[in-house]
Amino acid sequence: MAYSNVHPKEISRMSEIAISFKYQLKSYLRTKRFIALAILVALISIAVFAVEAHAGVNVINAEYSNASNYLYSFMQNITFVVVILAAFFGGNAISTDFASNYSYYILVQPARRSSLLIGRYIAALLASFSIILIYYLFAAIASFYFFGTLPLVFASSIGLVALFVLSILSFAFFLSSLFNNPQTSTVAVVILLIVALPIASSVLQGFLSVQPWFLVNYGGQVVYTIFSTHFVHFSQVVIPTKGAKFTITQYEPYTLEGIEIMLGYIIIFFLASIFTYHYKEVKN
Repeated sequence: MAYSNVHPKEISRMSEIAISFKYQLKSYLRTKRFIALAILVALISIAVFAVEAHAGVNVINAEYSNASNYLYSFMQNITFVVVILAAFFGGNAISTDFASNYSYYILVQPARRSSLLIGRYIAALLASFSIILIYYLFAAIASFYFFGTLPLVFASSIGLVALFVLSILSFAFFLSSLFNNPQTSTVAVVILLIVALPIASSVLQGFLSVQPWFLVNYGGQVVYTIFSTHFVHFSQVVIPTKGAKFTITQYEPYTLEGIEIMLGYIIIFFLASIFTYHYKEVKN
């Protein structure tokens, strides 16, 4: 960092954020993790498109009937992609500063911790969003290829996915602030976001018939439900079994509801991460 010979009062908050953002973004772009994730998302997008193109335009048209229904299906994978990206870019964003030796360099710099965090937060957003746009690019190509059009709500979906990235990153940054080891925090974030939350959502809906309005992954579904031409907020599927009937419940959030959930996560967990990072002490 370039703070060492400058008095704290001579550095504005915006300058601190800009420097933090610059170095963090460079760090992301130079890592094998960023390159690997970008390649992985591109390969997944290409594979999905290739399989459907091989099936033929007529088959896809018959199955989905219009571009909106097609994108509703195609974009369902994007929520998983967002969670993976946010977990890897935000999982160790704060805990790294409290690892042995490294903390004695970064935390003695004459810069506000909140500025460091905000800069990293913006860098993580841009790194994640740049990869997500790869998926959206192939979604747009596929929509034009099979249906010759792109629904107007496609732009709205991009805005919603940006909101979803911010909410997941806020949650990941907060979790990262609770740990002193970057490897441990990354694993914890990955397990919680990729395993625990989806399981909790499935159990609450399918077995307990409870709407998981307090889970960010539930709210994030609006990224693809906005394409639905036959939106159903609440549905039940009855599965007959020996001697009884088993009912599985499924909820899909209204667009405004999803936005409110994501905004709640952004505000609560971003502020919580700043508070925790600001007051956390280096031990040993």
